[in-house]
Amino acid sequence: MEPKALEKLKNKAKEKVEERRSPVSKDQATVPIADAMRDYWRRDMLTFSIPAHNGGRGPAPEFTKWLGADAARMDLPMSHGLDTRDRAWKVQSTAQELFADAVGSKQTLFSTNGSSMSVHVALMSVVGPGEQIVMARNGHKSSFAGLILSGAEPVYVDPYHDPDLQIALGVTVDEFQRILEMHPKAKAGMIFTPSYYGTSADVRALAEACHARELPLVTDDAWGLDYALSGHPDLPEGALAQGADLAIGSVHKTLTGLTQTSVLSVGSDRIDMERLQLCFELEESTSASAVLLSSIDGARAQFVREGKELLGRAVESARLMRDLIASEVPELTVVDPDHLASLPGVTAVDPTHVMIETASIGLSGYTADDWLRDERQVDVELVDHRRIMPLITFAHGEEEVERFVGALRDLVDAHADADDNVPQLPSMPDIRTEHVMTPREAFFSKTEDVKPSEAVGRVSAEWITPYPPGIPAVAAGEAYTATAVEYLQEVIAAGGFVEGTADPELKKMRVVA
Repeated sequence: MEPKALEKLKNKAKEKVEERRSPVSKDQATVPIADAMRDYWRRDMLTFSIPAHNGGRGPAPEFTKWLGADAARMDLPMSHGLDTRDRAWKVQSTAQELFADAVGSKQTLFSTNGSSMSVHVALMSVVGPGEQIVMARNGHKSSFAGLILSGAEPVYVDPYHDPDLQIALGVTVDEFQRILEMHPKAKAGMIFTPSYYGTSADVRALAEACHARELPLVTDDAWGLDYALSGHPDLPEGALAQGADLAIGSVHKTLTGLTQTSVLSVGSDRIDMERLQLCFELEESTSASAVLLSSIDGARAQFVREGKELLGRAVESARLMRDLIASEVPELTVVDPDHLASLPGVTAVDPTHVMIETASIGLSGYTADDWLRDERQVDVELVDHRRIMPLITFAHGEEEVERFVGALRDLVDAHADADDNVPQLPSMPDIRTEHVMTPREAFFSKTEDVKPSEAVGRVSAEWITPYPPGIPAVAAGEAYTATAVEYLQEVIAAGGFVEGTADPELKKMRVVA
């Protein structure tokens, strides 16, 4: 027998031996990474590799004083004990395959650098330097960072902006198709759904518009990963089920994963899997946390097993909150999900995003949030100039809801005689400005810092992002207008803050020289 053929047979035999030794199995009831962790200690493994604390064997790491010894015991090296050097036991790949099966994707990759990393990878996978992508303009700041990394040229599609609520919802199908037709050289489309406010766009129709041109549709549905796993009748349909080609989901936002966990799922053959994997390796840590990875794996197992019940608890708690506010704090206006669902660019609404208008009692959302946190030790997910939005999850039951509503009652009573402090900000359509150069060109250009009054007419070299909701008001490559500068200064004055800028106080702005 030829040496090469003999070596091949030996390798196959070795693979079969390692498969038998592997501590994991491909079954939705299992948690492969956690199974490998338990097996590591059962085998009494001793490793001379990172992490330096070596599972907490020697002097206890300081973090065990507040996280406990198990935090160190389970912070283990993936390729030095949890799996073999060449990943022959397929610990992580099995976990990813189980997740893919659960959400109906062709492949799922685990990110321990959050959905920001997933967005970067998704963009680099479908567009490169100088190539066009038709992208909704209400993207999270990570998408604009992804444009800088990829070098792609964005063709922005403005979402529908509701003038009464002063929020951006989804892009309409007609507007998305119009922009696609105007840019036949575009390589992909990208949308952000559900929005931070819980509104879902018509992914099915938007995907069909892309597919008619043989283009992939990327969806940043960081806030909607639970849709794909629960099948709950009161929640919207997931993006993958509607035809998305590459979908991004935050495990920690709606499931039971630890903070900073995310998944990137492939929905069709329109995605180059090899390029996707290579782009992922460009961005991911070479020392990905097994603890974080195991929490992704565990979240999948838990939601496959009891996701409908868990999310049913969240939906019921959100319904209770709306009912209690209506009866006990009638001065506050809660936005009706049915009203949201009737607006352009919206096909469904997640009821667990409860929008409460503090402007109805003359309070800015910033003032209300500060008072609730400082005086009643209650905080919320989203705050803007005129509202607060508690995010209701499976973790919230009747007790938590009643405490929150009680705090709202106290808020209203404490500000019965307060002056109206709701700022009158320009609308987002008025802030939208001209796209002068690509974000990458602007970011890497020679720059200078100028006073806000001197920024009008200049091209931004940063992405100034009121947070939340985390959507850049002015992105790198866009020209400042007087209205945009005025808006940003008023956000700061009202109590908001911005990210993506060299000076968060906006006493200076970084512009292309």
